[in-house]
Amino acid sequence: MKSQSYWLTAQLVAVFSATTVTVCAQQNENKEDKSRWSNAAEFTFVFTGGNAESSTFGIQNELVRTWENNALFINIGALRAESTQVTHIVIGSSPDNFQVHKKSIKTTTAENYHVRGRYDRKINAQIFWYTGTSWERNTFAGINNRYSWVGGIGNNWLDNDRTIFQTAYGISYTLQNDIAQVSKDKNTFAGFRLSYDYRWKINTNTELTSVLFADENLDEFADFRVDLTNAVAVNMNSKLALKLSWQLLYDNLPSSIMIPLVNNTGIATGEMVSIQLESFDRLLTFALVATF
Repeated sequence: MKSQSYWLTAQLVAVFSATTVTVCAQQNENKEDKSRWSNAAEFTFVFTGGNAESSTFGIQNELVRTWENNALFINIGALRAESTQVTHIVIGSSPDNFQVHKKSIKTTTAENYHVRGRYDRKINAQIFWYTGTSWERNTFAGINNRYSWVGGIGNNWLDNDRTIFQTAYGISYTLQNDIAQVSKDKNTFAGFRLSYDYRWKINTNTELTSVLFADENLDEFADFRVDLTNAVAVNMNSKLALKLSWQLLYDNLPSSIMIPLVNNTGIATGEMVSIQLESFDRLLTFALVATF
């Protein structure tokens, strides 16, 4: 499983790099078409060392292609966090005669990947239709693979130099495979999706964004999910910005994990018990954004 995770991260990094190079090449080859392509790449890396060790690596890339009446959006992302626990073992015959041995155990504490695509087509200045697809993996939320397809209509409520606000409503179809699949759970279902996208340029250097996706499982109404991301980006120059993001994931009917059952004396019984995970996941990131 660990080697698969590293391989998946490497694949996403390769796609990420290829996307960036393609956009730059396209812009250089056709100057008059430059305004129709845009690309924003985010890099997150945090490392601590010494008595405690931990590392967090994240990438996200959004490629946008616009025409007069339509637009294509492609977004890929990966986040992986690891921590190392150091245990000291002292072996000796007395407090004055001993040796210290260290034992380090590295564990993955967060792992999240996604690929999303969406196509918009204007009906008029205020109304558009759209279709999209996505894949995501969030192992610590119990999700091994979740594939979604969606289509619907939306409204452009505000669209000017400082403010963009649009809402969208659609019918979705989801195929979800959990890490611990419970036999009674249905892994395919139709749903209703509500979303909004809000962007406000506070001033020439600062932008506030808020994006929400809400999904209702039409086969089981208790299965309601929300993905909300709020962010503030501050420009350092025309190409680079610092971005602070806060993401909230809510699942009213979260996935389950299988835990070995032990008796009162701590001895394993050989049986497994299904335990439901928490409904809320929160993620705070600080990233460097490069715009092309």
